[in-house]
Amino acid sequence: MLKVIRYLRSRLKAQLIRRYLIKRNIVFDGLPAFWGPWPDIKNEGRMTIGARCTFQSFRLRQTMTIMKDAVLEIGHDSYLNDGVNVCATRAISIGHHAKIADMVYIYDTDFHQVSHAVPVRRVPVTIGGNVWIGAGSIVLPGSRIGDHAVIGAGSIVTGEIPAKSLAVGAPARVIRELDVPDGWVRE
Repeated sequence: MLKVIRYLRSRLKAQLIRRYLIKRNIVFDGLPAFWGPWPDIKNEGRMTIGARCTFQSFRLRQTMTIMKDAVLEIGHDSYLNDGVNVCATRAISIGHHAKIADMVYIYDTDFHQVSHAVPVRRVPVTIGGNVWIGAGSIVLPGSRIGDHAVIGAGSIVTGEIPAKSLAVGAPARVIRELDVPDGWVRE
């Protein structure tokens, strides 16, 4: 009897997740897993989620904002933890097998002008495959993080981080290269 109840619960949850995504016009290859509070998604653009992605919240739900004509792509088997905040005004791409830790902020805009002579910056962000972004990090407009890179906790990414490198600090700087085989996937 307990197995039947678990099965029915999982089927119901899957149907609710499907309806949640469809209602928000999100394209998905396979249903993501939602653990804890479900993400808050405001999609006025185009959002795609790859198969087997996981959104896990213990305390704070993720917030995804996709503005009109903007694109947010999340690759298959990616993981987004507590309080991740993503805002796309142009384009943000997160590769396959990406691991995004607690309270990471990813923005492709500065939101406001720094001065009257400087327009608001809106530059696409690209995060490669098998990337791990540590807790409390911020990824700013125009950032490009290469495949297999690791961003240390509390870092601020402002430019390009090469593939297979470890970057830390504010702004994030490469402190060493990582010996990572191309086919390897981080657990």
